[in-house]
Amino acid sequence: MAAPPIYSPVIPCVQPIPGGMYPGRMVRFQGNVPPGGQRFAINFQCGPNTDPRDDIAMHLNFRFVEMCVVRNHLTAMNWGVEETNGGMPLVRGQPFEALVLCDTQSFKIALNGVHFCEFPHRLPFQRISHLTIDGDVMMQFIGFEGEQPPPSQMYMSEPPAYGAYGAPPAYGAPGYGAPQGFVGGAQPQGYGTQYVQGDQRRGLGTGAAVGLGVGALAAGGLAGYAMAGGFSNDSPPSEVQVAEFGGDDWME
Repeated sequence: MAAPPIYSPVIPCVQPIPGGMYPGRMVRFQGNVPPGGQRFAINFQCGPNTDPRDDIAMHLNFRFVEMCVVRNHLTAMNWGVEETNGGMPLVRGQPFEALVLCDTQSFKIALNGVHFCEFPHRLPFQRISHLTIDGDVMMQFIGFEGEQPPPSQMYMSEPPAYGAYGAPPAYGAPGYGAPQGFVGGAQPQGYGTQYVQGDQRRGLGTGAAVGLGVGALAAGGLAGYAMAGGFSNDSPPSEVQVAEFGGDDWME
């Protein structure tokens, strides 16, 4: 049974990851960065605690002042070595979509439909249990995709065949998992999903909205990302909520 998506979490947030992370599990984030936003973070964390903070298997820190996306990990409250190459594909004041795919060897990250980078596992992905999000961001949707593979594939030395997870439409095709009622600025170029403006959603009950979101999510998936080149290894407003956890979030 597919894990239910999360709609419009309050930031900062701590959310359990249903079923954890495993090869083939993909997490989809859709949100909006306010025009004056400076940075926000998405953490794949080994526990729910934020002060002191549990270990972080992957820390994605979107820094708009430095114009980079920092990748790092945290062990026993000590940061590792930052990775910062790739620039900043997101634009303040515009909606974005980020996909994070767990592979046996690394995380693969796509931003707005384009493969951005890989982050080799520094901590076992089996330890990851929670997502934490904080900073200058409004998150509308978090979706969990990918069926758990058989135990024999969980610890393979080679990545599994991504085609085994189904063949949905290509990444970014209309109806590919956009949450109902997504409200944001102008769409970035190539941001293929058509969003329903907030006033068009009036009269749609919560249960219907969630049902539509789950149905749309089921229409997309991992193979569509692969079909669009997302697994390539040659990587090249409303009121703003500003909040941080624990005081150490941005101090790697």
